Amino acid sequence: MRTARSVHAAVVLILVMALTAACGGKDSFYEVKTTVVSHANTQDITVFEPQGTGPFPIVLALHGINGKGSDLTELATRLARTGLVVFAPTYRSDLTTNEGLLQTVIDTECAYRYVRSIAADHGGDLAQPVTFVGWSMGATLALQGGLTEEIDPTGQVLPCVGEVPRADVIVAISGCHDDFDFPEGAVLDFYNPSTWGNKDAHVVLVHGDADTNCPPRHSKDAFAELQRRGYDAKLVMLPGADHFAPVFHEGINGGKGGMIAAPDSPAGKRTVEVILDAIASAKDRP
Repeated sequence: MRTARSVHAAVVLILVMALTAACGGKDSFYEVKTTVVSHANTQDITVFEPQGTGPFPIVLALHGINGKGSDLTELATRLARTGLVVFAPTYRSDLTTNEGLLQTVIDTECAYRYVRSIAADHGGDLAQPVTFVGWSMGATLALQGGLTEEIDPTGQVLPCVGEVPRADVIVAISGCHDDFDFPEGAVLDFYNPSTWGNKDAHVVLVHGDADTNCPPRHSKDAFAELQRRGYDAKLVMLPGADHFAPVFHEGINGGKGGMIAAPDSPAGKRTVEVILDAIASAKDRP
């Protein structure tokens, strides 16, 4: 097992709050320990670990463009309270150069591989469904990374050598799946259905019908493509929700001025339910 480059000393214990959600057939509410870990091949990864008798399923949560793992703190904490270990990596997201595109893939894929290597240290159980959750640009990375079975199999690009299983469950939230402004002659495409495999994955697309940053057509078109290719897919539309509400945020000036927390967001609470339902459904499969 690779050795962590750093484990930040700060540990935050978040008191249990009422959140009614079923995971694995029963209601569970845990205190959550938050730590930050990293490896030579990763950026920082925020870990949201339930303090209880595990082991628990794991979730990889991917933030949006120009963001960081802590952007998903509210969503990740609520998931962890129900008995999920959530790993939220920070990744570089400069899409203006080919080097930037490669850095994004390196950061997200190496984070996933490292997360798998340390999951048990945080109460995670890889024998249970592994879930990718992504928001905004992270939604596209979760979808593409969860369905593309061979990512750099020769080890020529990634510094984290080796192949690992893809996600059992993918929840893509507010994605702009085919609308990225890549440099001319880009060597990578973050949305390429022709490379999709992993036909056993359960995929859920979540989108607010009032999203003007990534209009709902993106998830609707991706859902149609998934159906056409025979995936077990579901589309959940959130009435009145904008781009930020599903992850418990409110955008300032459409997000141009940043985000502020919106912990009472109905769309966020519904998104938590959708994620838990998707994982429970994967557990129930033969």
